[in-house]
Amino acid sequence: MKWHRRRIAALNNPIETDRFTLQPANKWRALSLYKRMNDDPEILLQLSHTENKSSWWRLMRKYKLPNGRSRFMHEIIPSDGGESIGYHEIFLIRYRSATLGVVILDRNWWGKGAPVEVRKAVMAHFVRHAGVERFTGSVEARNFASLLNYRKLGFNHNGTQHRCNYNTKNKVPVDYLQFELLKEDFPSYLPGAEA
Repeated sequence: MKWHRRRIAALNNPIETDRFTLQPANKWRALSLYKRMNDDPEILLQLSHTENKSSWWRLMRKYKLPNGRSRFMHEIIPSDGGESIGYHEIFLIRYRSATLGVVILDRNWWGKGAPVEVRKAVMAHFVRHAGVERFTGSVEARNFASLLNYRKLGFNHNGTQHRCNYNTKNKVPVDYLQFELLKEDFPSYLPGAEA
């Protein structure tokens, strides 16, 4: 069996950070979170480059649901209780690699460092329990907050996809920047980081 298709029980456990509990989401909960994202025109424009809501069928086809083997989603729930403020996705891909995505749905948490805190914990969890040695991510070139988050986490820019999408509201092409973090460059917050 391919390494990224194994079922590893520890990957389906909750993860604790200083401010959050990252609760694994099942397929139904994932659909509920995608619906919240789909109902917010501003977030939808950032992720899909359109303000037009997607149908349920399109949502299920476009966004990969968690399967507990290679695709995982964690709800971001404040430690003091309350509703989920967003979600983090991590997909295991070939050779000991994983790709990341995070969406903060609650505007009260924007600009408060939630993505960095959550990603550090999720990445450490997947290094420890799945042996991930490479993380990747991509972000729209104009999403400055996400660009800075990747840099804070120690990621290196490794490529640009020019005009790979189109923003239907602003009528402009969209570039994406690719980032990666290799095991030999792991920062101190990850297990196995070189001193």
